[in-house]
Amino acid sequence: MSKLITGLFLLFSISIAFSQTQQIDLTQTSGAIDKTSLTLEAGQYQFNISNDGVGHEVGFVLVPKGKYEAADHIKEAYVTAPVKDGKNSLTKVVSLEAGEYEYFCPLNPTPKYALTVVDEVKTVKLTQAPGVFKTTNLSLKTGAYQFNIANDGVDHEVGFVLVPKGKYDAANHIKEAYVKAPVADGKSSLTNVVTLEAGAYEYFCPLNPTEKYSLEVED
Repeated sequence: MSKLITGLFLLFSISIAFSQTQQIDLTQTSGAIDKTSLTLEAGQYQFNISNDGVGHEVGFVLVPKGKYEAADHIKEAYVTAPVKDGKNSLTKVVSLEAGEYEYFCPLNPTPKYALTVVDEVKTVKLTQAPGVFKTTNLSLKTGAYQFNIANDGVDHEVGFVLVPKGKYDAANHIKEAYVKAPVADGKSSLTNVVTLEAGAYEYFCPLNPTEKYSLEVED
């Protein structure tokens, strides 16, 4: 009986560990990775690496910032199998502590992209009704945030755009603040993690559409 209880406990512990592991999807094209920077909360991650048109196998390397020798590679972040064109492969589970990292593919090859890991990510919920956000202005402290965008009564999908104040062109959109999936009525979607520095920003939804609302970030 004691062996059975021990076995069940181990299975339960493994199940909890995997439920707390988050998956990060990264797609490689010729000479590039689609997400050119990442901010994550300290924790456990698997990277899902896809090959979209590179024409040969690719891989994935994650290192502490500035340390590129093979001995510095975080071995758990290697893909479990080389990624052929049109395929994808997962890394093992990587435990990331707060700090600065870089990721790249030497087989593609790609530039080295910044990955910042922070101790805490705060979540800000913003709800859209037809033509408006219910929260009309925001004041936040500098730090790492995810925006949880909810759709309450808009009869089509909505999104979220965050920009430095007065800069509305697509090139100025803070790409990390895009929702991960369009938000249907009655649903919600998170953005990626956005690192906000002190300054003036605006947020809006061009799909609703809404006016532009003020977001002030202070130290």
